[in-house]
Amino acid sequence: MANKPNLSKDGSSIDFKASESMPTTAKKFRQSPEIQGFYSFIYDNGLQREAYEILTKIMQRRKALRAAEVAAAQAAAQAEARAKAEAKARAKAEAKAARLAAREAARAEARAAKLKAAEERQKARETARLAKEKLKAKMAQERAKAKAAALKKKEAMQAKKAEQKRKLAEKKAAMVAKKKAMIDAKKAAQKKRAEQLKAQALKKKQEILAKKAALAAKMKAINDAKRAAQKKKAEQLKAQALKKKMAAAKAKASKSTKPKPKGKANAKKKSGALKKR
Repeated sequence: MANKPNLSKDGSSIDFKASESMPTTAKKFRQSPEIQGFYSFIYDNGLQREAYEILTKIMQRRKALRAAEVAAAQAAAQAEARAKAEAKARAKAEAKAARLAAREAARAEARAAKLKAAEERQKARETARLAKEKLKAKMAQERAKAKAAALKKKEAMQAKKAEQKRKLAEKKAAMVAKKKAMIDAKKAAQKKRAEQLKAQALKKKQEILAKKAALAAKMKAINDAKRAAQKKKAEQLKAQALKKKMAAAKAKASKSTKPKPKGKANAKKKSGALKKR
């Protein structure tokens, strides 16, 4: 049990025997006699829970110390940043105040120069206004003269135009009257020509109708004569046929009354029989 650590007198801590050589790796750190003695002491005495609580408290204390250190460092950095910002703001405010003073001085100078320039411009405007009024009065007088001359010229032109317009209207009226007379004469001639053509057409039509009527009468007379001739010829043919018929009947009757010789009768019968065959 040479590697076992020894408790302090009050039992609140453990006394370790420090080794002369420091471990350089995690494996060597676990294999160091102090750590081996610590684990052996914990497991031999069943102090795992107490060791965990002690280590947890140590860790929390160290974390609190580290957090306090970090907070102090942050507070110092913030204080330094605030000091720098305040110094920068003071410098900026001083520079701004200087710029504002310079700007105000420049504005004052500009206002003074502006007032002076305004006075000079006012004087120049007044001088220009007087000159302009004189020029305007002169121009108005000249315009009045020119307007009077133009009005007189315009009235003369209007009178001339009115005279020209009157003459043109008279000429136009004469031309219209002449044109109307020519149109009326042309219409009358056209009407007369149309009446003559109508009379000629009517006369020609009447002549054609008369010719047609004469031709129709002539054709009717020819047809009537032709029909009369045909009727007469038919009656003559009918009379001739009747005459021939009566002659034939009379001849037949005369033949039937004469006695026929027997020899001749027999010969006729034979010849008739041969014809039939």
